[in-house]
Amino acid sequence: MQQDVMFPSLDSLPKIFSLSDLKQRLPGDGEHALDVTLRWLEAGVIRQVAPERPVFYRVILGQPLSEAEVLQALMRTFPSVVIVGGSALWRQGVSTQQDSTLECAVAEPVTDCNLNQVGLHSRPAGWWSVMRQVGGLSAEGRHGATMLSPEMAVADAAAFRDVWMPDRDGIDWARLSTARLCSATEALLPLRPAH
Repeated sequence: MQQDVMFPSLDSLPKIFSLSDLKQRLPGDGEHALDVTLRWLEAGVIRQVAPERPVFYRVILGQPLSEAEVLQALMRTFPSVVIVGGSALWRQGVSTQQDSTLECAVAEPVTDCNLNQVGLHSRPAGWWSVMRQVGGLSAEGRHGATMLSPEMAVADAAAFRDVWMPDRDGIDWARLSTARLCSATEALLPLRPAH
């Protein structure tokens, strides 16, 4: 019994959890939770979602994280996460080509991520203001995560050139509003990095 109190069962935690979640389940100070977390990391039974972020996921052989779990882990690690590029297009039915990497943008400067199915890209602070001003976010989300509208996904990919996009003929251009695409492109001009 004493062993369970000192070293809780990993199975008692959700698949995605934070150091704070573990601290709430353990008696005493936070040092014990940190010790337990370090032991689990060394044993390879958990992985950290991103460096310097206290969010983890359980490693279960033969059971990769589902898209919903990946997005939950990203939202807990990077609260500003938004699905961008071809990933946003495919999930909204505007592209016939499916992504192999989930393309996401974040406001946080750290974009290292230990989820190999995710491409994480940093965006400048003014980007989120632009998204709100021009209605660049889609009304439909994905497992609670925000997505760019199709027009903004195209404009953002052209402005930053760091995300995967389908081939031109893989996009259903008839489903895009030319006026919204022009507005999105114009709104992003001041934020474009020098290439």
